[in-house]
Amino acid sequence: MNLLELKDISKIYGNVKALQNIDLTVRQGEWLAIMGPSGSGKTTMMNIIGCMDRPSHGAVILDGKDISKEGPKSLTAVRRDKIGLIFQQFHLINYLTALENVMIAQYYHSMPDEKEALQALERVGLQERAKHLPSQLSGGEQQRVCIARALINYPMLILADEPTGNLDEANENIVLDIFKQLHGEGSTIIVVTHDAEVAEEAQRTVILEHGRIAKITHNQNDQRGCER
Repeated sequence: MNLLELKDISKIYGNVKALQNIDLTVRQGEWLAIMGPSGSGKTTMMNIIGCMDRPSHGAVILDGKDISKEGPKSLTAVRRDKIGLIFQQFHLINYLTALENVMIAQYYHSMPDEKEALQALERVGLQERAKHLPSQLSGGEQQRVCIARALINYPMLILADEPTGNLDEANENIVLDIFKQLHGEGSTIIVVTHDAEVAEEAQRTVILEHGRIAKITHNQNDQRGCER
C-alpha cells in the first residue's frame, strides 16, 4: 500500500526551478533516504512532503488525500496529525525539560499526558534524563528527545532532516538503532542526509540533482523490492 505519492511535482521560485517534474511513490512501512548535493532540491522536497510548503504544480497524495492545494491552516493540521518531524538543529525549548518538550507536542495535538511522554522518552533511552533541560543534555541526547517528541502523537510518516548531521559516531549509531527499531515496528521513514552510510540503512535511496531525480537505488536492506 502506498502512503505517499508525488505526481509531477515542481517548485519554482521566480526563475529558479527548485524541483522539476518529480514522480515518487513511498509505500507504507518503507524506509527511504534522499540524497544530493547542496542546491539539489532536498530541502524543498522535504518541505513539501512535510506540509511546510506547497508545490507550484503537481499533486501530493498522503494517505489517499491530495494535500497539494490545501491552505496553511489545513497543512498545519496534516503536519500535526500525520507527520513526525525530526530536525538537525533540534528546536528544543531551552527553558523546558526534556519531558516538557515532548509534552508540548501533545498539547498542540490533543492533551498532554505525562505518563505517555515518559514512555516516549523511555523508548529512546532517556527516562532518567526526563527532568533535565536541553543545556544539560548532550547533542545525542537532545536528538533523542526530538525523536521522542516526533513519535508522541503516533505519526504515520517520520520525516527526518539530517538527523545525525550534528552527532559523533557513537550517537549517530544510537540514533540509527532507534530508526531501525521503528522501521522494524512498521514505521514509514524518510531521511534527508548527506551521509552515505546513513542512506545505506534505508531500503531505497533517491539521488537528486538540479531539482530532478537522477537515480533511485535499491539498497541491501530492501528485501521486498519496489517501483518508483
